[in-house]
Amino acid sequence: MFRKVFFALVLTALLGGCQKPPMFEQEDPGSKGHPPELLGYYASKEIDPGETWNVYLKAKDVDGDMKYIVAVIFMEGEGDYTPSEIWLKGEKRSEFDGYIFLNTPPDDILSDDMDSLTLSIFIRDWAGNKSQTVKLPLSFEPGRVPEKVPAQWQQAAKNQIGYINNTILSTQEEEYR
Repeated sequence: MFRKVFFALVLTALLGGCQKPPMFEQEDPGSKGHPPELLGYYASKEIDPGETWNVYLKAKDVDGDMKYIVAVIFMEGEGDYTPSEIWLKGEKRSEFDGYIFLNTPPDDILSDDMDSLTLSIFIRDWAGNKSQTVKLPLSFEPGRVPEKVPAQWQQAAKNQIGYINNTILSTQEEEYR
């Protein structure tokens, strides 16, 4: 009986010693993979009120675990709007070339009320890493003819990623609320 118990203990110790340690023990302390990289961006700096503002982005993550794009609008006198999270799916988690957009109200008062707004964009991944933050200005010019998308962003213009889920209100619209 003693031999069977002894043999079972030795076998258990040998098999237990051959196992791989859990993943969290293999990682360096504080290591969370690689942060996403925002490789490029483009957006018009001026648009006609009521026009849709497209923001073209190119990004990649060597870990392939991008989670969402965070877009935060800041307006002078108003402060930050609620952050908008644009979730990424499928192949877009490792690399994408496309655009997000913001619908603006067709209100000429926007150009009188606001000097401009600023959109801050960054990308988060599933490990909690964050890309660099990009800040893009936008001002409203009534009658402004939409810019043509530059040649290097033509491919991105065919790939809609999502929309910025905020509603911009002029002071006139805010009075009616």
